[in-house]
Amino acid sequence: MRPPSAGAFMSAYQNRDSMGGFIFDVSFTKYTASTSDSALQATENEHSTSVWEDVVEQESPFDFGLSILHFKNHLGLGFGFQFLNPYISLGAAFDHFGIMGWTDWRLIAVCDGKPEAFRGGISVMEQISPTPNLSVGLFQFASRSEALYMAGGGDVWVPYKNDDSEPYSCWDDDTDCFWKKEKSDFAEPYYYGFIEFGGGTYVRYKMNSVFGLGLEFRYSYDVTYKANRLAFTMNLFLG
Repeated sequence: MRPPSAGAFMSAYQNRDSMGGFIFDVSFTKYTASTSDSALQATENEHSTSVWEDVVEQESPFDFGLSILHFKNHLGLGFGFQFLNPYISLGAAFDHFGIMGWTDWRLIAVCDGKPEAFRGGISVMEQISPTPNLSVGLFQFASRSEALYMAGGGDVWVPYKNDDSEPYSCWDDDTDCFWKKEKSDFAEPYYYGFIEFGGGTYVRYKMNSVFGLGLEFRYSYDVTYKANRLAFTMNLFLG
């Protein structure tokens, strides 16, 4: 779960009077991340988030998303997928300002009898429209996000417990969960959450009464793993 497109949300508001107030968005996002000099590598078998220093820079770098947004006057509701992960968004928008919150299915999910860690956030947007078909905006956000790391092919960090022979899914506050390096020939998905703060800019161009194109750039600082994160998104709007 990463922050959904701010440009798509504001575009849905601008097109609230067409297609019954609905807009469909198809997005492709490229991610990149690098850890800061203060992120130190932990020793093997230590319970520490800093063992993920090398993982942060190797996380899955692409994301394909689908979403549908609906506005009734100034209130907007959205539903979408990032890869196969479903999420919802809710917010309000005006001609030059918007605010959006989002969360995914972990809001009510449980795993092994425990509630899943919350994934979601809030974004604030400011926008101008130099022409009727062109919109340019800025946004700021705070989020508890989640990234995918495909472990495989060489030495990789895997979670485990002393009394478990199988890989274990570690919780952020699980003090009896450890990390170790193992040889792996096959890629396996691991997910890890982090808190990030950031902002960015977007531009949207409405080509005709049905289609629109958008570009979005986002920078954030990951306070959990002391990493700088960038995201580039291309959008195709229908509505």
